[in-house]
Amino acid sequence: MACDDTCSGDQCGEPAPEGFYGPALLWVGRTVDEPNCPGSAPTRVYRGYETADFPFGCSPCRCGEPACALPADLRTAASLKCDGSPVSVHEPRDMLNGTCVVPSGALANDHQSIVLGATRVTPCEASVEPPPVPQFNLRWYRSGVACGGTPKEPTCAPPSTTCESPDQEDAFARCIMYLGEGEVTCPEDYPEDVVLYDGMRDERHCTPCECGPPTGSECSLALLSFRDGACGELITAGTASSDAPGCVAAKPGETPKSMMAVWQVNQPGSCEPSGGELRGEIVRTGPSTFCCQTRPGENG
Repeated sequence: MACDDTCSGDQCGEPAPEGFYGPALLWVGRTVDEPNCPGSAPTRVYRGYETADFPFGCSPCRCGEPACALPADLRTAASLKCDGSPVSVHEPRDMLNGTCVVPSGALANDHQSIVLGATRVTPCEASVEPPPVPQFNLRWYRSGVACGGTPKEPTCAPPSTTCESPDQEDAFARCIMYLGEGEVTCPEDYPEDVVLYDGMRDERHCTPCECGPPTGSECSLALLSFRDGACGELITAGTASSDAPGCVAAKPGETPKSMMAVWQVNQPGSCEPSGGELRGEIVRTGPSTFCCQTRPGENG
């Protein structure tokens, strides 16, 4: 179809079908290789993205160390067998690691006993192990550029035709861009569809780090009572563990004046971490569909 001289160097063709824009020259490839628009279509009319390259890794979860802990209470029992109704309650935490304490009024007579509750293991605290190297910045691996130009006036004869850019221009392909929404059926003259996106929404995240209960724990205390007020003259000893409380019974005619608790076994075990698993995905937004005569990059 003949063109006026004002379209010299271009071609004349039918305008884009209804609902489409163009034609224009489209390039698609690695973002780092993005070229300038060619001289025959010097104006960039669209830029979009095809493939995301946003590294995202969850850092490993780890657990802090558990710890053997003193029981919550130290109480006086009404009998020498550490049974019966409790008589009084005392704070035991000051006794740990061999500290001598004087539990005021612990035993009123030598027919009572002292009970130290079962030992405990504190839970592990979950944390995230920092990554060894910084994460990469978010970026697009592949992108696309559509190039066009301002046709001269008048464009072609008859007026129903329009000036088009050359069929081949390096890695560019002749395409028309769909302007509507929904699924696109490309016309026969432009059979190859290419979808590009305006942006993205990153919905990836890591599951929270958690720690299981301590396992392999063994914690036991020796509970000692003394006839003097400085933990110098031992009267009796008992053992408190995670399985059973400790019992210290008074000897006839004697009541303890001071007490001490010492770890016999202090092996709190360990906790198994969980979590730190990748969930979600990158959601590409703002799709634009191009219908092309050949796929971009397949021209000469």
